[in-house]
Parts: sequence; structure tokens; C-alpha cells
Amino acid sequence: MKLIPLLQCIIRQKVHSSVLSPLGVPRIKPVSTARRSLVFVSRPQNKYEDSSYWNIRWTGGTTIWHKWEVDELLKKHYHFLQTGNNQSSIFVPLCGKSIDMKWLADKGHAVVGIDIVELAAQQFFTESNIPFKKYTTDDFSVYESTDDMMKIKFIVGDLFKCSVERIGSFDAIWDCNSIIAINPDDTKRYAKLLDSLLKSSGRILLSTYEFEDLSGRDQPPHNLPPDAVKGLFGEKYSIAVKETLDHTALFCIKYQIPWAQRHLLYLSKNN
Repeated sequence: MKLIPLLQCIIRQKVHSSVLSPLGVPRIKPVSTARRSLVFVSRPQNKYEDSSYWNIRWTGGTTIWHKWEVDELLKKHYHFLQTGNNQSSIFVPLCGKSIDMKWLADKGHAVVGIDIVELAAQQFFTESNIPFKKYTTDDFSVYESTDDMMKIKFIVGDLFKCSVERIGSFDAIWDCNSIIAINPDDTKRYAKLLDSLLKSSGRILLSTYEFEDLSGRDQPPHNLPPDAVKGLFGEKYSIAVKETLDHTALFCIKYQIPWAQRHLLYLSKNN
């Protein structure tokens, strides 16, 4: 990471006023909202379906979004994914090699994740020490646990080719910032897809981020505040913001983004 942009990022965090966000949460705004220099792998202006960008990130080891521990908000709000029984079917879109999937499967749930990069699937099963088999369908490569006590299926392919006929329907969805990896032009399509895969009484536990001025670039993570989430899922869902956390320090160091808040939302499908 270049030192000068990082110092600029830190300087911009100096407080000049304290205001309330639209959610009524106190927030600190940076001194300047001028365009920033960001440390991302160059990406052409294209859609999520272009696997070349993501393959470069995985093969190059620049997957700085990956967490080596179970997401803290998932552990805290896990109960929301339990839809009346102890063995829910849970979908994890754009899962990477998230160990959240193993954690959910350890609790007895049937977990299906999808990512466009095959290396993510290989590393997930290898690093988690889960035996697996691999097979192909018309649209996907599928890695599936052969451990009867570990119900995990990892689909490799284009998320937007998913349908109930191809991968089934689900009691719940854990979207851990996947929605902000989607090209902004595709977020409506993405929300419609999640809705189509969710059972009538289903729920979505959704994590998203709000950033201070990301104009001038088309690379993830993208800005998607709670009001935008509500606009995407509309009247079909009851939506509540359950937590808002200040992640400015984290994003300043990792991405040179000078202000960031993480929001966790409950989305319950209206019957």
C-alpha cells in the first residue's frame, strides 16, 4: 500500500462536525470528500458475470475481503435464519470460501453457496478438512460434502443462472456483503433473484455498507445504504435495520475509504 494515500485517508478522518445519519446514528464525517486514490486491482467496466476479474483476485491472493473467522454479526443474529425448525435450508450467495458455511452446517442446516471462482470451492473444502465429491450439471460445477453430518453444497458458476429448478428453494439467505459486490446496474436483478429462491415464509439476513462518496470508480465494494435496500426489495418484505457499526478504521486501512458504516438488516417475506 502506498504511504501517501494512506496518510491522506487518515487525515481525512479528523473531525470537523458530528451529525446524525438518516437512521439517527451519530456519525463522523471526513474533512474532505474529494476523489480518493484507491488500492484495487484494475477492473474494466463490466458485470459481475466476468469471471476474469475475480479469478485474478483469487489466483493472486488479493482476497482482502475474506475473513478467517465466523462473522460476528452472523453469530449474534443467527437466530433470525432459523425459520421454525432446527434444520433450515440456507443459501449463501457469492460465498467465496467463507467459513460461515461450515459454521451453519455444524448447526445442522443444509447450506448451499455459490461463487464464480472454482478455486474458492477447492480452498473451502481443503482448508475446512471436509471430504467432497465433484460433479457437473448443464450450468454449474458442484462440490458437495460427502460427510453425512455436514450438509454443504458449493456451486461454481454464474449466480444469475440460478433458479428454483436448478438449485432449489430456501428457508433463509445469508447475504454477507454480497449485494455490494454486484455491479450497481444489476442490484435490482439480484434482489429479484434472491426473492425467487426464497420460500414464501423465508427470511434474508443481509449485511451492507454505506460509504462517503465513492464517485469516480466502478469497483466493489459499492455503496448501498439501508434506504436503497428497502427500495430494492419493496413492499414484499418487512425490513428492519438491526445494527449499524462504524467500520471507518477498517476501510481506511484496507481500501483507503475514509468513512464507512456497516448495516445489518432483517428482511422477512410478507405472506
